[in-house]
Formats: sequence, C-alpha cells, structure tokens
Amino acid sequence: MLGLRRSLMSQVAVKCLSLFSLIIGFYYFSNIAQDWVVHKTPALQSDLLGLSVCLGITWLFQGVVNRLSYQAKTAVLAKLEMQLKKTFVLRQHALVRQNSVYYWQTLWLQHLQAFTDWAQEYRVQQAIAVAVPLLALIVIFYVNPVIAFGLFITLPVVPLFMIIVGKGAAALHRKHFVALERLGSLFTDRLAALPMLANFQAHQRQTALLKEASEHLNSRTMKVVSVAFLSNSVLDFFATLAVALVAVFIGFSLLGELEIGPAITLQQGLWTLLTVPLLLSEMKKLGQVYHQKAQAEAAQEVLAPLFSNMQNAVHSHNQNANNLNETYLLLDASNFNVFDLRDPVSLTKEQGKNTLLKASALKISKGDKVLLNGKSGAGKTLLLEALSGQRPATHKFEQPVVWITQHPVITPGTVRENLCLNDTYSDDILMTALQDVELEGWLTLLPYGLDTVMTDYPQLSGGEAQRLSLARALLRDESIWLLDEPTAHLPDEQHHRLAQLIKRLGESKTLIWASHKALPTNWFNQFWSVEKKSSLSQMNNEQSDTGIEQDNQDCHVASVVKVVTSAVNKDSNDQKRSFSFE
Repeated sequence: MLGLRRSLMSQVAVKCLSLFSLIIGFYYFSNIAQDWVVHKTPALQSDLLGLSVCLGITWLFQGVVNRLSYQAKTAVLAKLEMQLKKTFVLRQHALVRQNSVYYWQTLWLQHLQAFTDWAQEYRVQQAIAVAVPLLALIVIFYVNPVIAFGLFITLPVVPLFMIIVGKGAAALHRKHFVALERLGSLFTDRLAALPMLANFQAHQRQTALLKEASEHLNSRTMKVVSVAFLSNSVLDFFATLAVALVAVFIGFSLLGELEIGPAITLQQGLWTLLTVPLLLSEMKKLGQVYHQKAQAEAAQEVLAPLFSNMQNAVHSHNQNANNLNETYLLLDASNFNVFDLRDPVSLTKEQGKNTLLKASALKISKGDKVLLNGKSGAGKTLLLEALSGQRPATHKFEQPVVWITQHPVITPGTVRENLCLNDTYSDDILMTALQDVELEGWLTLLPYGLDTVMTDYPQLSGGEAQRLSLARALLRDESIWLLDEPTAHLPDEQHHRLAQLIKRLGESKTLIWASHKALPTNWFNQFWSVEKKSSLSQMNNEQSDTGIEQDNQDCHVASVVKVVTSAVNKDSNDQKRSFSFE
C-alpha cells in the first residue's frame, strides 16, 4: 500500500556504498601513514588520489541518501495522510465522535510522523547495521582472525541490550501517549467550559485537577527520558569497551608483547582501528533511533484499527433493481445489522458476535417521514450513522444523504465559506437559501454580508446555527435528510419554530427524524423505536416481536429497532399538549 520496499532497498544500497567507499578510503589513509612512519617516504600519488576519490564518493553518496530519505518520508507521510482522510470521509461523524479533538490532533501530528520515521529511518538503519558489520568482519577476518573473532563476540551485545531496553521503552511510550492525550483533552474541555466554571466558581478545583494531570504526565515523561539515557549509556559503554579491547590488542601486538595470530603491520592495525569505530557507530545510530520503533508500536495500536476499517469495511447488500422500484423504494433491509466500528466484520463471517444494533426489516420509500425515538444511548445516532454509510452495516442508503446533528459545525471562515464548504454557488442562490431558513434578517446585520468572517462577529445562537446548517442542506438538494435531534438543546419556543421550518422545507424530502422532544404524529407515516437490551435473556424473550435471532457468545449489549404503527414515546405525547404546532 505504501510502496516501502523499493525506497528501502535504494536507500540501503546507496548508504552501504557510501560506507564501503569510506572504508576503502581508510585503506588508502593507512597506506599513507605506513609510508610516512615506517618507510620514511612520501605518500604515493595513487594513495593520495584514491583517498581523495573515496572521500568525494562518500560525500556524494551521503547527499544522495539524505535526498532519498527526505523524498521517501514525504511520500509515505502523504500516503498515510491520504489514507486517513479517506477513512474520515468514509466514517465521518461515527468515527470522529469516538474521541476528543486533541486525540485526533495528536494522531495526525505525532503518530503519522512516528510511523513514517520508523518506516524510512529506523528500518534503513536496521538493515545497514546488519549488512555493513558482517561484510567488514569478513575483511577483518582476512587481516587478523583473532580481532575478527573478538568483534564477533562483542558486537551482538550491543543490539541485545538495545532490544531489552527497547521492550520497556515501547510500554512507556504507550502510557506516555495516554497521559498526554488525557491532559490535552482535559485542558481543551475545561477551556471550552470557562463560562460555566465562572458561574459555579469551580476554578480552583479544576486548576488542581489540571495540575495533578500535568504532574502525572511529567512523571511519565521523565520515565521515558530515563530509559532513553539508559539505552545510550549502555550502547556507549559496550562500544567503547569493544574499541578499547581492539586498540590494546593491536598496540601490544605492534610492540611485540603479544604474538597471537598473524603479525600485524601498522597499516593493518591503523585500518582496523579506523574501521571498527565506524561499524560500532552504525550500531549506535540504530540504538539512537530505536525509540522510533517504540513510538511506532504505540502509533500502530492507534492507526491499525483505522486503516483496517478502510480495507475491511462492511459493504451493504446490493439492491436488485428488478425487485425494487428505484424511483420509489430507497431502502429494503431485511435482517438489518450494525457492527462495531473498531472491529468490523465481513458479510461472509458469522453475524451476531459484533452486532451493536439489529432490526428484522426496515423499508423506506421516497418521501417517507420517519419519527425515530428511544432513550438516550439506545442507538439512534448509531442507526443513522449506519444508514448514511458511516458505520459498517449490512444495508445503507445508496443515494447521497444530508446529516443534521445537535451541534452544527461553524468553521472560522466567512459566511459564504460556511455555506459553500468548498462548493461554488452564486450570491443569488446563497441568498435564496438564507431566506428559506429565515436568516436574511440576521445577514443584513453583518458588516460585510456573505463575506463577514464568523470569528469577527458574535457567536450564533443555537437556533441560528441550526438554520445555517439547514441552509447548507438546501444548497446540496439531496433527497434524504437524516436529523439527529436538531432541536435537542433549544428552548421550547425555538424548538417549535425550527421544527415547523424543517417540516416545511422537508416536504419533498425523505426524512428520518430522531427526537426526544414532542413532534406531531401526523407529520410522519412511520415510527421507529430503538431499544437497548441490557441482557441477552431480555432480547431472547422479545424475539417473537422483532424477528431477531441473537448469538449470545460475545455480545453483551445490543439494541433493536422496532417498527411500530404509532408513536411509542408516551412522554413525547404528553409534552405535545403543552403547545400546539398547528
């Protein structure tokens, strides 16, 4: 998917050539030292030319490696961002509402970068730290088997301790991310609730809570830093020890104090002393970037479910055009199932174990008006997400839909940008949409009309924000509207007016309207009730009413959708008597 193999091989090949050219340059330099110190003669022109060429090639290849690494990391990061964007587009509200805004910011800015660094930096260094020392050991074995045998014993100690320390670092990185996400979410939540905190004089209590979370994060951070220092200290110790042993052996051999193995010349000893630190430095670089592996493992736990959702998403059943009148019947779902977003299953697998919501049969025809009710948390939003295609389910609408939620999103751009959302509409069309939702009076009060920046003007009221979202829906002219309690947080008077406006504007639309508040039953021709079953026995006792079969192995809580002939929310019927819609 990311095309990593070719870029990794090219970087490893060029980096190895750079190191091999440097090792050959060490050979020419040791020859020059041999001529100067032992033979007391000037250096040969061939040795000087060879050293210059090798250093130039090393410098050139290193520049190529840096360029290849930058290009590969940029390409991988762009592909990861594109895949994540596709996941957001596919799942939208169903996915985003699972976590806080700070969580998604951290995922986008840190986790994607951590995975990219691991894929294009750590893995390259890992291959180099294996290939270069092995090839260099072969040459050193030819020069002096004793030195090669000693290095063969000491070199594996470095990656061994690196792995041991890295195992603990990965767990600490995961805990550190959780602490960071909690603190960030807590801070952004309290920042948004400052007016409420001021009203209840809860500043000191919340400040103490933030201080406690900050101290917890600091302790997590210091643990990660201490492990990093321990890792570097261990690597430096064993690298220094290996070089010291080689230097002592070569020095005593040149002095004639040791006669183990073949005799060593100054040229051979100097070349070996220059080459061994180079090999160890590549292993130390691997240790320095080993934290990237730990960070990538922590990022993988977060990213893997998102990308698996993209690849293994449950596709809805294809509706046969011969059986459905495409101009009339929009949805004909028998044995409708909604699955867990974090653990999607395919339609070929056994259904029921990951099912969050079920219905024996759901039918929607063009122009239908459906009232959807149920207690909070029963699964009304989950059902709407599934029908719109944002959540894995056995069926969904094949036509584009408009989604209107309790909390309309107002971007920090202009009024025009908030209405168009990257589409293009003329001023006349925009003004007509605003007039239809009764916002023309509000627009006349703005200093620059459609070009007024929203952040430069007082915030919209709840009712005005919902009217703006209705204007967006009218501009798209989609035939299916999914309304997720659009008047939930409005006073009764605003709820009354906005509900009538939605009814008037949606006369020609297909509506599925989830609401806790009172709505006249004569507005609707279908009534759906979502009920949450807290026990499997409760579901089994009601199978005769719903036509649902439940597999009770792994499903602890599920919801069912019932299609009834009249409004089933008694409280809503009582509320309707408090004021009239007609």
